[in-house]
Amino acid sequence: MKIISFLSYCRLNLKKKIHKMKNYLILLSVIALVTFVLFVGVSCKKEVSPAIEEKLSDGQTGPANDPTIYKSDPSWSPDGKMIAFNSNRNGNFEIYAMNTDGTGQTNLTNTPATDESGPSWSPDGKMIAFQSGQDGKGEIFIMNADGTGQTNLTNNPADDGEPFWSPDGKMIAFNSYRDGITKIYVMKTDGSGQTLLTNDPKTDDSDPSWSNDGKKIAFESNRDGNWEIYIMNADGTGQTNLTNNPADDGFPSWSPDGKMIAFNSYRDDNFEIYVMNADGSGQKRLTMAK
Repeated sequence: MKIISFLSYCRLNLKKKIHKMKNYLILLSVIALVTFVLFVGVSCKKEVSPAIEEKLSDGQTGPANDPTIYKSDPSWSPDGKMIAFNSNRNGNFEIYAMNTDGTGQTNLTNTPATDESGPSWSPDGKMIAFQSGQDGKGEIFIMNADGTGQTNLTNNPADDGEPFWSPDGKMIAFNSYRDGITKIYVMKTDGSGQTLLTNDPKTDDSDPSWSNDGKKIAFESNRDGNWEIYIMNADGTGQTNLTNNPADDGFPSWSPDGKMIAFNSYRDDNFEIYVMNADGSGQKRLTMAK
């Protein structure tokens, strides 16, 4: 649960998980307090020491360890040679790409008037899907891996975001708020055939994650009164609660062989990483707060 993810997410708001926001608000309050203290400390000095400034890895000059510059949402290219991510180093959130050793950091989107986030590589590594506000609201865009050819796929009055490619590269699953609550849709990679998969009119569903064989989609839903990990067939049928736990669970991610699902859970009064079998059995905590 990165603070940057929440901040980027606020800008292109797609979910309304009010009961989860308490944890983020606490973190944001701490950051605000630290930033204020730093500001007061610097303001009391007549000059800023040159030692405070350093050359940042992204090629810009700024305060060392500047807490207002974020990098998040890393996404590996399929060949393992590049990492796409988002950063606000130029004043707004943009999609960047870099080599896996951190060199060659390049702004791909170059849209200073708006924000982008959530990069997702196509399986062949030639395209990147992402969410953008450049048309005045959250939309799913696609672009070539070098940043050219940026195209709005969803073109919908409501907010859309969090794209996730199908393993065969023919479909993209995403979140949409077009029904007044967050739902999961799929569409072809040219934006056609936008289809609602989760249609409960009273609950939110989000964070779709395709299995590597393309037959299943894991997602999170609050339809049982709290956030749980569900699974469904790629056509939306067979929606099943896997976690069945009174605490909040979310952000599912499949293992490469499709046998396991990793997820976040708040069942221990703090967010921890769990894994379980693809049928929901064998739920096991992997991390432990110290």
